[in-house]
Amino acid sequence: MGKITSGSIDISELIENSVKAVKGKELSEALLQFANVYRGARADKIRSFSEEMIRNHPLRSLFAATHMSSDGRVIAKKPAADLGGENQESVIWPEMVKHYAMELSLVVQGDIWPALEVIRQEHRLKEADFYSVVKRSPVVPPDRIRLMAKAIFQGFDGDFISALHLLIPQIENLVRYHLKQHGEKTTNIDINGIENENGLSTLMDNSKVEDIFGKDLSFELKAIFCDPFGPNLRNELAHGLIGYEESQNIYSIYAWWLTFRLIFNTFWNANRANQQEEGQADGNA
Repeated sequence: MGKITSGSIDISELIENSVKAVKGKELSEALLQFANVYRGARADKIRSFSEEMIRNHPLRSLFAATHMSSDGRVIAKKPAADLGGENQESVIWPEMVKHYAMELSLVVQGDIWPALEVIRQEHRLKEADFYSVVKRSPVVPPDRIRLMAKAIFQGFDGDFISALHLLIPQIENLVRYHLKQHGEKTTNIDINGIENENGLSTLMDNSKVEDIFGKDLSFELKAIFCDPFGPNLRNELAHGLIGYEESQNIYSIYAWWLTFRLIFNTFWNANRANQQEEGQADGNA
């Protein structure tokens, strides 16, 4: 095989390591390796990189900028950097999301896709395989187990169009569910006294989100699903702006994998904790 590259970056080694991680493994081990073939974004690292870029290239931040949609609409604005530093976050955040989105291309092509191809070739996967995993994952709301299992399976089956359309509303529900579990209000009352559920963007602005999901996952959920400087998958899908090609692009595949990673790792950790408790109980008997 010749050298495989992504643009000017050689990703042959990434692909080789990804394939080795899952090749020839039992299904459970292959899925564990696949869920962790990439460690996930590190919010602090991305922030440090973005701050350094702003310091090293100050002219890029001296002027305000607009972010356009694919059909030419202005969907976000980045202010000019304030020399006094009062609006630093509004300048840093768009840079963070931009860097994150660029990184996902490398991750999907070098880490996720090669490993996924090997798993498809070596294992006959069924929806029932994922139902048992999702059912035992403490992160999934009990009444959404079948929907999540179906969406995860569809990705492994190569149907990212169906997977994405199922997953995105369920991610919003998952965030809402856990906020409610922690006693947070997830609705608003309009001027007519009608109580409405908050959308994902508003839910992610709740300060409890980071306590529940951690800094890194919270950053990823916001950056990929509901920020106009990023893929904005939740809002794009809700307004019917995701077409056939977009449903299968880098961001859609990563969003599916990120959901699988969250579900599988919480399942794996819960299962291991239960086994340890059973072992201790047997030892004390």
